[in-house]
Amino acid sequence: MLTRALLFIPVLLIGGLLLRTELIGAEAERQNPPKGSFLTLPGGRLHYVERRPEGESRGTVVLVHGASSDHADLLATLGPELGHYRVIALDRPGHGWSDRLEGRAMADPARQAAAIMQGLDQIAPEPFVLVAHSLAGAMSVRIALDRPERLSGLVLLGAVTHPWPTGLEWYYHVASWPVVGPVFTRLIGIPAVDLLLPAGVKAVFAPQPVPPGYIEAGEIKLLLRPATFEANAQDLAALHAFVTAQAPRYRELRMPVVAITGDSDAIVSPILHSAAIAREAPLGRFVLLPGVGHMPHHAAPEIIVEAIDQIAGPRSGLALN
Repeated sequence: MLTRALLFIPVLLIGGLLLRTELIGAEAERQNPPKGSFLTLPGGRLHYVERRPEGESRGTVVLVHGASSDHADLLATLGPELGHYRVIALDRPGHGWSDRLEGRAMADPARQAAAIMQGLDQIAPEPFVLVAHSLAGAMSVRIALDRPERLSGLVLLGAVTHPWPTGLEWYYHVASWPVVGPVFTRLIGIPAVDLLLPAGVKAVFAPQPVPPGYIEAGEIKLLLRPATFEANAQDLAALHAFVTAQAPRYRELRMPVVAITGDSDAIVSPILHSAAIAREAPLGRFVLLPGVGHMPHHAAPEIIVEAIDQIAGPRSGLALN
């Protein structure tokens, strides 16, 4: 009897963790329902939130979020500062309330770029300024390379653009694997991240403090759903090979590229990425923010808006030289 009871303990533990994961995801969805509109594409829908300009519009700005987040991260801080633009903030495929569309294949940033442009071609046929944070930098540069006629310019925020030497944390690779990944995500990944989320957010903002209410305003807990958690890991695992292949093309960029980063960014190296693409892009400019970490759009939104204004304004070409 004792042996049977001992064997039953792991079953109870696994069942409890699975239930905990389901409850975490359900609560995240209850607290953060979709607030925008949906674009129908082959394979599913993309979710986006749009803000119309107050008065005469200076143009259109598209915001694309990085890893472990969704549209609300950029929109929460930049949206109020961009009242003179039409602003479109997207959930990348598999994040927020956007479907993954092509499943695991959508981890390829080129596929994400193509899907996002399919959506934007439906609702924003005009040229726009593309603003991208962190992991989305690689995908957004791909848009600039493949669809240059659609962009007025590109603003990169702590963006990943080049290969780096250190690799990813082991758990991202495990969570991205077929079969093993879903098991790891449900039994270990989501319960652990739920407990460690405040510390993880603090590390991303360091050395600056986390803005009050950021986790809620940025809808960060939507990451804590199995499908989203796995999509995030797959995106990160595919990133290094993608930027390694893409980086030699950056001299082909023909629009203004403003790379803004913090000098204290410990997540994405300012030198390996932002400084490098600003140097290689013919119309590149590098902006280094002192005492700022990986979230420049929260630390200095006015600097990002100034860069957008320079691109959108009639004298933008002169201002960026």
